[in-house]
Amino acid sequence: LPCQKADEYLRELKEQSMLEEAVKQCVGAARYEYDPQTQKSLLRVSPPHSGTILLRSVSDVAVASLVHQAASFGKCFLADFSADPFVETCRELRVLNAVRVSSVGLPLTYPQFKHLTLQVLTDRLVYRQLYPLAIKVCHYLKIPDYHGVSRVLRHWASCKVQQKDLSDEAIAKAVCAKVGDSPGFSYSHIAAKAYECGRAELAIKLLDFEARSGEQVPLLLKMKRSHLALSKAVESGDTDLVYMVVTHLKNEMNRGDFFMTLRNQPVALSLYKQFCKLQEQETLKDLYNQDDDHQELANYYVAASYREKRMDIRLSLLQSAVDEYNKAKNDFAAKATEDEMRLLRFQRKLDEDKATELLGLSLQATMEALLALGFHKQAEQLYRDFKVPEKRYWWLKLKSLAKKEEWEELEKFSKTKKSPIGYLPFVEVCMKRNNKYEAKKYVSRVMPEQKVRAHLAISDLEGAADAAIERRNESEIGIVLSRCAASDHLLIERLNRARTSTVKK
Repeated sequence: LPCQKADEYLRELKEQSMLEEAVKQCVGAARYEYDPQTQKSLLRVSPPHSGTILLRSVSDVAVASLVHQAASFGKCFLADFSADPFVETCRELRVLNAVRVSSVGLPLTYPQFKHLTLQVLTDRLVYRQLYPLAIKVCHYLKIPDYHGVSRVLRHWASCKVQQKDLSDEAIAKAVCAKVGDSPGFSYSHIAAKAYECGRAELAIKLLDFEARSGEQVPLLLKMKRSHLALSKAVESGDTDLVYMVVTHLKNEMNRGDFFMTLRNQPVALSLYKQFCKLQEQETLKDLYNQDDDHQELANYYVAASYREKRMDIRLSLLQSAVDEYNKAKNDFAAKATEDEMRLLRFQRKLDEDKATELLGLSLQATMEALLALGFHKQAEQLYRDFKVPEKRYWWLKLKSLAKKEEWEELEKFSKTKKSPIGYLPFVEVCMKRNNKYEAKKYVSRVMPEQKVRAHLAISDLEGAADAAIERRNESEIGIVLSRCAASDHLLIERLNRARTSTVKK
């Protein structure tokens, strides 16, 4: 038809509001056409010299096979026309034309294609081993890799590993070169297929390409490659995966082989020890024995002694700890453990003689309990036998006597020898018990640099002022001034004069 007629037909269709329907009919007609040239006539613009018209009604579909007509021409004159159906039709027809050729042999009609679905079509291509075409179809129709290209490659690789005429090395390289890091592709799946075919070495080579350790390890365990599985689990840094392998090894191996395997994997051994500390104490002991780890074995005996209630067994465990500490040349720990044993024996004897219930207390707690019960001789015995620091013992006894308000005993104690902690603590402890009378007894014995604090502790401003002025200490004078009330104007004046004099000098 002449080109000049195209505009006339276009105006006629627009006036009848049939332009959009005409375009849709062209697209729909192309879907049901089997001849590629007729499809092109319906879908694309013809060369300018041949002229172009649009279908006017459904009855014109028959004419479409005889003349060059185009939906693409008509849709250009529609403002709000969606091009998606047009583009989708073009893609689908191109795929159908590709599979209809004799070399492929899938002469599907458009309704058949829609009924089968795209996934079934790609599966048919795959089962015919038309892998390049299947991949092109997936790419062209923009199928997600997991459902498209990866599925095709997975089937290809599964067939590849069954080729007995190729070496393991050649197959592994071919699969890696073809697949690379395609998303959604699992090397472990192909490795499992290779293992099923009796090619264990090929399966291991394929697993080297698997990035997910969680996929590698279970298959290695299934293949009885436990040592390699343990190495992969450790390399992954996934503690749960390591525990899974270790548990599997423990159930599969005898005890000796299991321990030897762990010794070659320090990370796995450390994790297993942590597990044993919580769940299997006896196994932990065996591990230390096998490694001749005397230090940790001694620590184990000490921890075990605290869980034991019977005294004879507890002491036996501690003696074993002492022996192991000596083997480990840890003299301090050995001596501390021996002291613990001596303390336990001392506590047991007191519990039997005095019904004190001291067993299991620490040294300091035992001394505090003895002083609180009034057993001063026994407390002093502990102080001497265990070489408790003198200052600590004085503090313990001071607090104990003050708490029981045994003021006479406290005064006697203060006079037994020169106090290693000074006498300010005596003043403060007495005042804490609201006994100002007793506190005053120790103020005079306080060291000069602490006298201001001692006088202030008993609210003796005059005495504090005298001590600060006598020492000519500006800071102490300032402290006393801060405690003075407005009514103490004479004392304030005196302190200000002393501070002025101190500053001038």
